[in-house]
Amino acid sequence: MSKKHGAALMFVSLLIFWLILAARFDWTTIIAGFFVSLLIVFYNLDLIFNNQEATTLTVRALKALIVLVFVLVFNVIKANFQVAKIVLSPKMPIHPGFKTIRQPLKKELNQALFGNAITLTPGTLTVDMNQDEIIIHGLRVEHIQDVQGSRMEQAFIRLEGEEKP
Repeated sequence: MSKKHGAALMFVSLLIFWLILAARFDWTTIIAGFFVSLLIVFYNLDLIFNNQEATTLTVRALKALIVLVFVLVFNVIKANFQVAKIVLSPKMPIHPGFKTIRQPLKKELNQALFGNAITLTPGTLTVDMNQDEIIIHGLRVEHIQDVQGSRMEQAFIRLEGEEKP
């Protein structure tokens, strides 16, 4: 997919998303959505649509993205129950700590998404990351150890188009 096609697809997707969220179809909403979508595409043009970061839109990539979304939702729900169990326990078995894990991804966009996915799962927080490692804080150190080699990590690796190293 070329840079122009990718930008156009992103613009149309953002505009449709804007209109769905607005739930109104008057001219003010449409014009505001048009300019906001255009601004977002213009601002992110080099970040998302450069040759190193772009993922080729194939059936395999689309399948990997769908699997990733389901894995992420499952992990967020599972982590919510884990945190609720910890917090509602009378003994409050919290053993917070930091742990450094290896960075499994090569593309910067995927690295940022993976760090945000770790932070989205309750009980863990991505504190710092670079090309080689990610520093994570967790309510329980055991939960941090579960991130490395997890289904979520494997889903991101598949999205990037590589098999497990």
